[in-house]
Amino acid sequence: MLATNRLEASIAAVVADANLHARWLNTFSYLEYVGFRKIVKSQRAEALTAEILTHALEEGRHALGLKKLALKVGGDAFAAYAPENMLCGEEAEDYFQSLDKSCDEVFAALPDAARAKLVYCYVTWLIERRALDVYGVYKTALGASPIAGRIAGLLMEEEKHLSDISAEIAANDPEFATRAPQLEAVEAALYETFIDRLVAELSRSRASSVAPAAVTA
Repeated sequence: MLATNRLEASIAAVVADANLHARWLNTFSYLEYVGFRKIVKSQRAEALTAEILTHALEEGRHALGLKKLALKVGGDAFAAYAPENMLCGEEAEDYFQSLDKSCDEVFAALPDAARAKLVYCYVTWLIERRALDVYGVYKTALGASPIAGRIAGLLMEEEKHLSDISAEIAANDPEFATRAPQLEAVEAALYETFIDRLVAELSRSRASSVAPAAVTA
């Protein structure tokens, strides 16, 4: 089954179960927080532009917004990022960190400042593209839920991030046309691995939620 179809099936299962749904929201809140943290830690203060700072703050705001939704759906148990309150949280972070490492290796020969800038640009570009896909499928699965409106607003900001970062890459990397497909392939492979793990986790969760048949005398 294609990754897109597996994602649609997985999200349909998630939104049908309040606990899974809260764990899903908490996981994406965590990833938005990881994005915020990585931007802040990777960018030197002397090179931190208003645009990058705005992006970091918006990632933090997304993390908070999704956290509030997780709390609304699942209750106070989702106040923190405990592993049991996320859905493949470790695997999701592995996807993010592995992508960051792969991009860093591509630009390893550049001076530190140039490398940091291009790694930030490419990781952002790749993740924003994927986020639009995942959040789009999620919004569709939500139907008329009030949460869908919140996700629509998030999607609009992600679209702007993607537009801004695409222009930034075009202005700073003359090899974008040849480099982009290579990194897209890396991201796609990492994403497939994450989807594999998500599908497996959902299967385990559904199996554990099925009560054993009562034993009669």
